Amino acid sequence: MSPLDSLDKLERTSSAFCNKGDHFDVGCSEDDVEKYRALSHTLILSKKVCIVKNWLWWDIDVPKNTLDLLTQNRLHPVMVKADTVIEDEAGRFHYGDWVRTSFLTKFTDNCIFETKNTVYLLVGSGMRKSVSLDVALSLF
Repeated sequence: MSPLDSLDKLERTSSAFCNKGDHFDVGCSEDDVEKYRALSHTLILSKKVCIVKNWLWWDIDVPKNTLDLLTQNRLHPVMVKADTVIEDEAGRFHYGDWVRTSFLTKFTDNCIFETKNTVYLLVGSGMRKSVSLDVALSLF
């Protein structure tokens, strides 16, 4: 990788974390967390819930061949990066940790973000931005 390529990736990575993005008014209020947790367990019996706030909705820029592969696997080119885990029923994260999801499988009720293995409950409104695939995947 050339120094210019490295600098470009560094700038894109910095932008993914430092530039706020556009206000995105989805997410439940803190008062409704238990209601949506219960709904999540009713709708999706086999998955643990991870409750997060201070989140960014990342629309992932992917090439057409990658988009086709995602679509074939019933995935959407969207991830969430949350700065604050409130609770993780699977015990993977502690209060205050950050998390980056895998690709979205389904989004319901304006706050339930489902991936292949986990349901993320988005609390409060967040921000939305486009992020390149290589930057998004560089975080795990």
